[in-house]
Amino acid sequence: MRRSLFFLLILIISSGILAQEKTPKKYLSYDFQLVVDNDVFTMDITKDQYYSSGIYPEVRMLIDSGENVKKIRSFRFNHRMYTPFWVGWRRVEELDRPYAGIMSLTAAQEYYFESNKYLKVGLELGWLGPGALMGEQQTTWHKWFGMPAPQGWKYQIANTPVINLSLNYLQPIYSSYRFEISSESDLSLGTVYNNARQSLLIRTGELKPLNKSAYTASYLGKKRGNRTPKTDEFYFFYSPGIEYVFHNATLEGGFIGPESPHTVEAISWVIQHRAGIMFSWPRFDLSFVKYWRSKENEEAMKHQYVAIRMNQRF
Repeated sequence: MRRSLFFLLILIISSGILAQEKTPKKYLSYDFQLVVDNDVFTMDITKDQYYSSGIYPEVRMLIDSGENVKKIRSFRFNHRMYTPFWVGWRRVEELDRPYAGIMSLTAAQEYYFESNKYLKVGLELGWLGPGALMGEQQTTWHKWFGMPAPQGWKYQIANTPVINLSLNYLQPIYSSYRFEISSESDLSLGTVYNNARQSLLIRTGELKPLNKSAYTASYLGKKRGNRTPKTDEFYFFYSPGIEYVFHNATLEGGFIGPESPHTVEAISWVIQHRAGIMFSWPRFDLSFVKYWRSKENEEAMKHQYVAIRMNQRF
């Protein structure tokens, strides 16, 4: 399964790059994005819990740079790992959340409207469970870096396919050159993630509108210029939000497939706060974002992690 997903990802990337021949060469027409999530980035190296790791390499292509709506298509590889508070626990009775691992691909279409609104629609296909081989991968990593060996992957969420539709919508409420308040809405439906989140996004600093900002990675379509060290954007942002969870298969097990050896009931309401900093140059973006999430099941505790995003345009 893992080899098939990697092979498919290579085919998608290759066909996407070849397709750029149809896009005028005077414009920035595609980019490569990498997002890495990890609780180790909180500077507490003892942490390796809950949403333990996320790795997301992505290729994005300019499809249409129309006057009213700009369209960008993307293909992303998803690598997610979930563990209990302490990976050294051996008995299932000790686990405060199930182990779970996901390997998948997401195809998405992004719409940048002239009215300064943004919409992203994505479809994720892949695998949750032992077939994703996350237990073997984490055991190997921990051995390489001299960390405690995880003991509970035999109790992980059982095999189930990942078929998930996601929507992300951004709309400004108040905008100025140095300050902006926006509404951000997220919806996810499928075999694994079923939730709706509403957040408030507050940005301050050297800003560009959402439909032209590094926040939405919207620089594709700009004319190629000389490579200069000039910063296009530099700002801070804060985003409080509330999430309603209908079903989370990484906690409760999947709708499809065998029964999982260990599951817990997901908490319906989850509070999330994000705070970050964004740097953007003509060809490159860099951001650091810290997440604080209230506990997702009664047995667990609240959690925090850091996401690093890098985006290189061509």
